[in-house]
Amino acid sequence: MTADDRPNDPTLDAVAGLRTYDVSDRHGRRLRAQCHAVLQAQSRRHARVSSENGALFRRIVGPALAGAWCLAYLVEIIRRAAAVYGF
Repeated sequence: MTADDRPNDPTLDAVAGLRTYDVSDRHGRRLRAQCHAVLQAQSRRHARVSSENGALFRRIVGPALAGAWCLAYLVEIIRRAAAVYGF
């Protein structure tokens, strides 16, 4: 498709012919309020569950163990490289 084909594209002509619909302001505000209420309820429920389901492990213990594992791995790589090169 080139730039010259665009004016003759039947799909774009069909899309251009579609009517646009929108909700009223009152309905939009009501829908927005309902969505906010649902999201707030979910976040409160999620916060309660996350504090009960090992947030300490996910925030502190897990990353500390991962960091210790990476450090041990790095030390072993350096040790083996030194052994290969005769240090």
